[in-house]
Amino acid sequence: MCPTLVVDHLIGESSPAFRELSHVAVADPKTKVLQNLAENPAVVSDQTLKVDNGVLLHSKIVWEGSQFIDEATYTRVLNDQEKDEVLAALKHFKDLGLDGSEVNCESFPLPTLGAHLRELALEVHQGRGFVNIRGLNSAAYSHEDNMLLFLGISSYIGETRGKQDDEGHIIAHIRDAKGCSAPQEERSTRHSNLALDFHSDMFANILAMHTRACATRGGNHNLASAGKVYNELAVAKPALLDLMSSSVWGFGTHGKLFGSQIRPLLYRENGKLIMNVINRPLLGMPGVPRSADLPEMTPGKLEALLAIQALAQKHKLCISLQPGDITFINNFTILHSRDAFVDSGDDNRYLVRLWLRNESLKQDLPDYLQEGNFRMFEDNLEVKPTWNFQPTPVLKFGIRERMTP
Repeated sequence: MCPTLVVDHLIGESSPAFRELSHVAVADPKTKVLQNLAENPAVVSDQTLKVDNGVLLHSKIVWEGSQFIDEATYTRVLNDQEKDEVLAALKHFKDLGLDGSEVNCESFPLPTLGAHLRELALEVHQGRGFVNIRGLNSAAYSHEDNMLLFLGISSYIGETRGKQDDEGHIIAHIRDAKGCSAPQEERSTRHSNLALDFHSDMFANILAMHTRACATRGGNHNLASAGKVYNELAVAKPALLDLMSSSVWGFGTHGKLFGSQIRPLLYRENGKLIMNVINRPLLGMPGVPRSADLPEMTPGKLEALLAIQALAQKHKLCISLQPGDITFINNFTILHSRDAFVDSGDDNRYLVRLWLRNESLKQDLPDYLQEGNFRMFEDNLEVKPTWNFQPTPVLKFGIRERMTP
């Protein structure tokens, strides 16, 4: 079992959700939302209430962490034959003399494993929403080969890669920025060692992460089913679902690639649930006030955001990753968070991230999300794709970097 940083069923003052929300809540002294929910968490009680079963979701996307007794349920360990096939594909690609941006299913052929990877892609899109692939220890390969292995395997899950920031970076290097003097709270989340609350990664269809190295302590990933959060709110607080489905949520991102928006957090598109929540653009940060053009953050909205965090925490699955693991997450049906971590010596947490889209399995998106998804995955005049294969030192952070995952 993974260690937890907050008491189950509660949002305590040590939690990342409390840290992100508290500066907003105290702006209104009449509001006791944070304290009330922490002291009397009605939405996370185990009391069973009567509810119309037609309101509840009944599908594979609804799960709770306690049902995964063995990590073998969601971790696909490559056998020796499959590992040999991957290494043969790596050699084949390198012999072609192509650029890393040209890795795809044709240039990285996996005649046997490829079929199994496509089955995993179905699991990500139509099943529980996540898979983990294990067996290629990153310590055994060079940085270049690790990158090509990640690009090659991930192309079978989602072949289209999206831009992740205003510089058009296709690749995100996630690690504590050791050379930066900025306090951890003033950094972008990808360059800090702080715990992160449950969230979505902007408009990506699939979040792909390659674990290159683990921290000395902490840094585990936590996943939660948006469908489970939805079902529990349908029982205990249906009014919050109505609020989450309303176009009254202002996202201030301060960027070119992703502009500010007013939209819902929750959607039922062609009968399928989508939840898209990122707290920093919704709440602002200390020293980075929200735009006056965005709808105000009301006590009801704070309650909804905290309810999401509390229920995700209650039903989370904690994944202990190993070097070389490649994890794929459906960004529209799964919320994810990170435990705080400590590096020391040679144990320095380092993940590489891609945002992916599978053109044949992608789900229909509401217009609110489709616009951002298009800007991420299609060519546009403002932000061109940049292939940043090598990590670069980060010494300072702009507002936009601090506001987005």
